[in-house]
Amino acid sequence: MRRVLVALVVTVAAVVVLVSYRTHPPRRTQPRPPELARPAPRPHPPGTRGSTGPAISTPYTTIQVRAFLRHGRLVDVQEVTVENDNAHTKALNDRAVPILHSEALKAGSAEIDVVSGATGTSASYISSLQSAIDRARG
Repeated sequence: MRRVLVALVVTVAAVVVLVSYRTHPPRRTQPRPPELARPAPRPHPPGTRGSTGPAISTPYTTIQVRAFLRHGRLVDVQEVTVENDNAHTKALNDRAVPILHSEALKAGSAEIDVVSGATGTSASYISSLQSAIDRARG
């Protein structure tokens, strides 16, 4: 009988503590600044063919690029979609995409090295770029 009484008192005390626990509403984060407007498409000389590659997704990012070829050589790349899952991925993409862009233009193809620390982003970029090049070549 004594154990039952102790268990009942402990249970009542636990319920009182739980009921009196004060919760706080979730903190509101600062709204993100709007994304910068994309620059107007650059004019390309006559004879330039453009094609958009597929959107390649990983668990953290989605990347889609558009390739422009002239006489079978890559002359321009535009990033159509670069979606980020979180702040860490955004930071990686913000660093890796410009490097991939310039390396692709230097190489004139999708045969470029991956960016260290951004293997998934690099693989998605290269894959979408190669598909866009293949489509532009017809």
